[in-house]
Amino acid sequence: MEYSFILKDNNQKAYRQFTWFLFFMHIIAAAAFILNTNENRVRVAIYVLLGFYFLLAAAYLMFKKHKSAFEIFSLAIACMYAHFWFSYVGVFALLIFAVIFIMVTVVKGKRTTVQFYYDGIHLTRVFKTVLFPWAAMENVVLKDNLLTMDFKTNKIIQVEIVEQAKAVDETEFNLFCNQQLQTPSAVANPDGGL
Repeated sequence: MEYSFILKDNNQKAYRQFTWFLFFMHIIAAAAFILNTNENRVRVAIYVLLGFYFLLAAAYLMFKKHKSAFEIFSLAIACMYAHFWFSYVGVFALLIFAVIFIMVTVVKGKRTTVQFYYDGIHLTRVFKTVLFPWAAMENVVLKDNLLTMDFKTNKIIQVEIVEQAKAVDETEFNLFCNQQLQTPSAVANPDGGL
């Protein structure tokens, strides 16, 4: 029997803060363009752009309870940033912005998962998977969607799992883990693969 869980992601708040940080840094860059240009046409265009930024931010704050509000806000802001960098700096700046935005979007979309197999516990993070052999574990318990992994090195990992469509029988899962912990393993790694 094999089990797989998606861990509750606490990094979403950091991604949101990073997006807001980029938003405010972009406003500062636009303000610097206003101060450093003498062309009236460019100043008016940037003032209009700043007005759109503030309207978009206000609309987001009004509808932020909606499930996909942040994704829509991020995409709209990204389109406005792309227009700004392409219009006032050039293609190279647009490419740099696009690479950063795509990387942040891809990383934000990744979920941390943990799979329990007969050979050990596979923890899959954004960029790598770590294998913790059963021989490195003292105890593994799932109770009320809280997963606790106790290592023989006195290290404890305690994480909340996302509720899944198919509920996992905690008693059955805990029995599976106990059986694996009591079975002698061919691979013994006391530090848990860290």
